[in-house]
Amino acid sequence: MFHEKYLSKLIIFTPIILIILVTTLVTFTQINKLENKFIDDSSKLKAKLINEEKNKLSQKIDTLNDYILYKKSTTKNIINEQIQKRVELVYNIVLHKYNKDTGILRQSETKKDLINIIKQMNLDNNGYFFLIDIKNKNFKPIIYPSNKNYINKNITNTNDVAHHEFILKSKELLKVKDEGYVTYTLKQNINKLSDYQKISFIKKFEPYHWLIGYGEYFEIIDNLLKQDVLNRINSLAYSSEQKIFVLDKNNNILNKSEDKSLKIQDKDFIKKVELYRNSDYEKTFFYWTKNYENLIAFKYIKEWNWVLVNSIDLKSLEKTIIDIIGNKKIEEKNFITYSIKIAFIVILIGSLLTFFLSKRIEMIFKSYKNNIESQKNALKNINATLESKVKEKTKALELLNEQLKDEVQKEVLKNREKDQMLFNQSKMAAMGEMIGNIAHQWRQPLSTISTAASGIAIKIDYNLVSPEEIKDDLKSIVNTTQYLSQTIEDFRNFFKENKQKENFNLKDCINDSLNIVDSSFKNNYIEVVLNTEDIEVHTIKSELTQAILNILTNAKDILTDKINQFEEKRVIYIDLYKDENFAYIEIWDNGGGIKKEILNKIFEPYFTTKHQSQGTGIGLYMTREIIIKHLNGNIKVENINKKYQDKNYLGANFKIIIPVSN
Repeated sequence: MFHEKYLSKLIIFTPIILIILVTTLVTFTQINKLENKFIDDSSKLKAKLINEEKNKLSQKIDTLNDYILYKKSTTKNIINEQIQKRVELVYNIVLHKYNKDTGILRQSETKKDLINIIKQMNLDNNGYFFLIDIKNKNFKPIIYPSNKNYINKNITNTNDVAHHEFILKSKELLKVKDEGYVTYTLKQNINKLSDYQKISFIKKFEPYHWLIGYGEYFEIIDNLLKQDVLNRINSLAYSSEQKIFVLDKNNNILNKSEDKSLKIQDKDFIKKVELYRNSDYEKTFFYWTKNYENLIAFKYIKEWNWVLVNSIDLKSLEKTIIDIIGNKKIEEKNFITYSIKIAFIVILIGSLLTFFLSKRIEMIFKSYKNNIESQKNALKNINATLESKVKEKTKALELLNEQLKDEVQKEVLKNREKDQMLFNQSKMAAMGEMIGNIAHQWRQPLSTISTAASGIAIKIDYNLVSPEEIKDDLKSIVNTTQYLSQTIEDFRNFFKENKQKENFNLKDCINDSLNIVDSSFKNNYIEVVLNTEDIEVHTIKSELTQAILNILTNAKDILTDKINQFEEKRVIYIDLYKDENFAYIEIWDNGGGIKKEILNKIFEPYFTTKHQSQGTGIGLYMTREIIIKHLNGNIKVENINKKYQDKNYLGANFKIIIPVSN
């Protein structure tokens, strides 16, 4: 153990030695860091300047690419408009001539004049007008410059692939409208072009079942656009360090450069270009020549099989880097000299201060030592206490967590029991409503059977009956009993416990629901207006039927309560439609709507505006539960106005939204 008699010497000399060591170490470290920073800054500077040049090259390439894309889009739109205007012009001339000559000239003469008018319009070298008779869905060319051998022949089922493609696309277009654009590939040579894509605008001339059209080749449009782009590149200013040029599919330079000696001699660059021709043509690639003398940026234009190239000579950039690094090297040497001087001054001053302070430090050292020992003991006691408290709190938290889990499970079970009870109550209420509907459904048929049977008995008593009359009455009784049997089947399907999802037609589901309440609606003079379509869905049919019946029953109660049948019509609208993912069922009645202050409460359990003997307040709640939880859908309600028989009505509109499929 270190003896305390050496403590005073240790206090005096140790700080001095430490100051010398620390100052020397800090100075050396700073010098080393400065040297590393100089090397790192030099590398970063070079990388930064190169990246800046890369960005400049890439920006110019991207600017040219954007210019090409812009010209493509605008040129295509302009050509399309020109083609359409030409067809519209000829169509209007033909229509005017037709209207003028109809009733004056013979139809054959009028047709001949119209055909001559269209023939005279074929003066453009880039495209041509054509005229096709499409009567009885057959294609019979009248004017057809692409193949004159087809004139006045039915080419509907031609084996010529190019012309067959045009006919098929024209037929598809004419199914939905009388005019439009058709794009196709024509193999017949026209104006020294073959196997090129072509666009035509066609319009149906209804009086003679003619198809008037005009077409142009994309190749001509592309050639004009390519020349415009090359002129744009040629107009850019060149420098001795930077050059811009375009390579075709054979890696020949297309644009005329001011530097006549500009040639592609780097075989490695050509290999790199060929490698990336079929790669990600949305990306700009970079290439270094040998000895890193030149940096080249290039981008592949897939549609034209072009490569845009922008190169720069980095010799001037290297000179700039050398000048900047040389200045930084001088600054580094000056800083090192200054740092060494400061280090000697710090050592001298530190040594003197340490000597004068050592006595004072020696005096208070023992006091600090005692204080430190006492604080260590106190810390040990505190740590032990803290560990004990942490363990106690951890156990308490674990116990509380277990209690919370038990409470949550109890509440979940209560909610499930409550939901089941509400569902059972809703089912019982629905059963009560259905029993009433059965009574309505059966009252008239039973009366018909009773009347028929009594009539037969009376006629027999008075010998007024004939076999034919008995057969007619018995046939009426049989038909009526079959109707009663079908009614039983409809109600049995409603109460069937089937929770499995199935494919069915929503229109049939709505019709089944209306069949159940049909007699009740008729007895209460309620008219139903249907606007439905065939929509296939995959969900639980019985539960959706119950939800629809709940809304229809509510609508019936509102209409019978609020609207006098002798003063106003009682109407229910049912609309059925869909989009890509969902089917929509809207049920609206003209009962005056729902008050704003209760509109947000009608889906709450046990909320009802009816007398306690008439309503339970769970019908709409269970409707919402079924649609959201069982059918993965949604339900909304709002008050809207609708017109019925030229009169506006306000009413509540329930919108059911369910997925079309899983």
